[in-house]
Amino acid sequence: MYAENNQDIGQEKASKLTWKQKLKNFLTSDFKIKHESNEKVAAAVAVGVLVGILPIWGFQMMVGVAIAQFFGLNRLVVLATSNISLPPMIVGVLYGSYLCGCLVFNDVPEASIDNISLDMMLSSGKCYFVGAIILAIISAAIAYIISFLLLHLLRRKTQQQ
Repeated sequence: MYAENNQDIGQEKASKLTWKQKLKNFLTSDFKIKHESNEKVAAAVAVGVLVGILPIWGFQMMVGVAIAQFFGLNRLVVLATSNISLPPMIVGVLYGSYLCGCLVFNDVPEASIDNISLDMMLSSGKCYFVGAIILAIISAAIAYIISFLLLHLLRRKTQQQ
């Protein structure tokens, strides 16, 4: 009975929080990656890279947060790493996706980096979409390995000190 009353009091306090307090609680809970395992943080990085490259424009962050929530990963890490398709990187991501698709379908790439155009991309959509999925999976695997190794090395150094 005491536990039920205590739980009710905790729910009442949570419902009385202002939006600023709720935002602060959300941000402080997600920034605490020190207590998460290397595997979980590396998985969050990999999910962010995966959804950042997938051709689901406009929905990348929403899908990333949903996946993070489902698997219990850090949402802020997923959001930060899903921004891989920012303007400086997008040309390389688009062209790399197209080249991966051409390799799968044994097509000769019709474009080089010098004469890439929207019409060429539309006519080669099949190569692009399949290539984007393959590039996203490969990039996510590489991001997982690199972030896991870096976390392992950096956290080991801080524990030794």
